[in-house]
Amino acid sequence: MQEPNLKIIEKHLTHLVRERNLFTTPDPLARAGEYIQDQLQSAHLSVRQETVPFEGMQSMNILGLKKGADASAGTFVLAAHYDTVEGSPGADDNASAVSALLETARCLENSQFNQSLLFAGFTLEEYGFVGSRHFLKQSENGRGNISGMISLEMVGFCNSEAGSQNYPPYVDSTQYPDSGDFIAVVGNEPSATLAHSLADVMDRAVPTLPVEKLVVPGLGDQFREVTLSDHFPFWEKNIPAVMVTDTAFLRNPNYHLPSDTLDTLDIGFIGKVTKGICKFLETHLGVPQKVQS
Repeated sequence: MQEPNLKIIEKHLTHLVRERNLFTTPDPLARAGEYIQDQLQSAHLSVRQETVPFEGMQSMNILGLKKGADASAGTFVLAAHYDTVEGSPGADDNASAVSALLETARCLENSQFNQSLLFAGFTLEEYGFVGSRHFLKQSENGRGNISGMISLEMVGFCNSEAGSQNYPPYVDSTQYPDSGDFIAVVGNEPSATLAHSLADVMDRAVPTLPVEKLVVPGLGDQFREVTLSDHFPFWEKNIPAVMVTDTAFLRNPNYHLPSDTLDTLDIGFIGKVTKGICKFLETHLGVPQKVQS
């Protein structure tokens, strides 16, 4: 594994941060997809576009596969959506996560795993997870067994001031920090093992990155604040999936606004999240066994 490079992460952000919306700014959305494709190809992945129709228009999921040694072990998905709401340049939401996705692909370029690893740039998350739902529908039509999934959702905003972190009403805030300088790992009950494992590996791998985890009861569909990313369609299919997030509107005052700009991000924080994700994937996906002579 290579170490995350903050200059490369910043380069990704510079290319991506601008409104990327199918209906208001379709060209920047398409260029962002092309940039993701180019970067995944540079990491020597097998890359393809998946056409996603929506309301008479179409956009693209960008999928980059790192094939594992054991085809029967299934495919693990690491994903980030690359579209924005209208009127926002989407630096934290979700260029921060796309940058982490691309840098993870680069850092793991020379790694070999037992399981296959799919890097997914999902489109149209802001319209109800259209891209990820389309992907899952295609998977049901025979594209392979999905063993688990991580959704990177806003991973670049950090605030160490006391009182800067809020929580949903069903979370006991006394059990969590009141400053927004941690990364959160969120799962539901079927994803609890994945959530605990990911949080533990990230915590050990990057001691300077505070990691908090939350596992909501049942399938999680009764807890709106933790269902607002591309992990949720996987929860609906009973596939283990977690969201890695800076907690979005519970911390970031720029959420879905024109003020969600590059200068508000902590690139070092993104680098730490990227390193933690890389270390987890190295642990979770397994090393191919050497062929006995």
